[in-house]
Amino acid sequence: MTTTPSSSSSSPSSSPSSPSHLVLVETTPTAGFKIVSEALALGHEVTFVAHSLDPYLAAEGGEEALRTPTRLLTGVPTTDPGGLLDVIGTLHRKHPVHGLLALSEGHLPATAEVAEALGLPFESAAVMRRLRDKHAVREHLAAAGVPQPAFRQARTPEEAVAAAAEIGYPVVVKPADGFGSLHVGVANDAAEVAELAGAVAGARSYGRGVAGSGVALLEAYVPGPVVSCEMVTVDGTSTPYGCVDRLLAPAPHPVELGGCFPAELDDDVREAVERVVADALDAAGIRRAHTHTEVVLGPDGPQIIEINGRLIGGYVPTMINYVLGRNIYHDVIELALGGSPSPSPAQGVGCIRAITAPAPGVLAGIDAGAARSAPGTAEVMLHARPGQPVRPARNNFDRLGFLITTADTAAEARKAAEDAHALVRVTVEDAADAADATGAVGSADAAGVADATDAAEGAA
Repeated sequence: MTTTPSSSSSSPSSSPSSPSHLVLVETTPTAGFKIVSEALALGHEVTFVAHSLDPYLAAEGGEEALRTPTRLLTGVPTTDPGGLLDVIGTLHRKHPVHGLLALSEGHLPATAEVAEALGLPFESAAVMRRLRDKHAVREHLAAAGVPQPAFRQARTPEEAVAAAAEIGYPVVVKPADGFGSLHVGVANDAAEVAELAGAVAGARSYGRGVAGSGVALLEAYVPGPVVSCEMVTVDGTSTPYGCVDRLLAPAPHPVELGGCFPAELDDDVREAVERVVADALDAAGIRRAHTHTEVVLGPDGPQIIEINGRLIGGYVPTMINYVLGRNIYHDVIELALGGSPSPSPAQGVGCIRAITAPAPGVLAGIDAGAARSAPGTAEVMLHARPGQPVRPARNNFDRLGFLITTADTAAEARKAAEDAHALVRVTVEDAADAADATGAVGSADAAGVADATDAAEGAA
């Protein structure tokens, strides 16, 4: 199957009658600027506002990405509603703003407050603040009877240990306001809970101006495959694009290492997931947003892991665009401008795989030439720079790049991804003695990832 992602071509509903001015409040380095390119191709202006440009410049291709927007505003307090409103309000008076975009959880509440103040389309600030508090979301889901794991909140390691005893082991420990799999782990005993909760308590900054509360959320570990359901909600009605299955690193750091869209699910399972997610979004109060909801297919059926009030992150939208038959970024833009986008069926299957370091050290280079020319490969994106410290993935920020494959069937797309991934070579120089350690990335099977994770922990 030979496909290209939809880019400047757009469905009639997403083509504006006149150019508009969009403001993007922070984004993910490199990948997050794809929406800027799409907005410009549709004829819009885009102003990018950021607390600092350093995180973007640190990524491979960052300088080029930062040249994409129509204008840049830096030094902006992007998590402070009042400060952000001062900046965007001043901009609005000079260059009228028609829509706001935010692709990062930590910046959604402030962006929503600015949208309310300026009368622009966006999800309500109250809902966006709620989604930043995973415990508050859990309480809303519980009140509505939405299936989810047992949960407790803890402000200290001691409270966390007591909560884990109430829930029963194993338990998942995560920041109540975290993202990117930072400080998320599975604990099997009190000592592991205390260690993970201590890390959460000390996590008071997530970068790009986002502060952490230090509050931990503990959840019963539910065994089963994990999928995410991508939806768009307009006027309280949620419509699915489809599900993405997940390849996760094993405990204790279940980092997302890949996935395929649409997920290969039986119709009854897919329908159950979509129903549970729609109920969860309604319980959380979502009325107008793209959402990315993670679900575990447990022994008793689908259960909600968490709800994110934004488009799925990283390069996954690019993978989705290869098979969706429309550009999902166009839908995000349309929603931001007050429109009502409607998903279309997928045509074929796309898969994405993360490229990670085989051992801790300093990145010497990544050779992805063979993977780029492998059958089924649609795109390879590298965002790590030689010379930067690396380690086997313990959170989403440890991933060095991605590759995307497409095919007519899930089995073909998955095999193409595994084969291409096995051809990538990541060279890591030992920081202590400058000895080279070169390894194949491999197929990201559980055993290989577990070995790599153990190596990282042993060196920590």
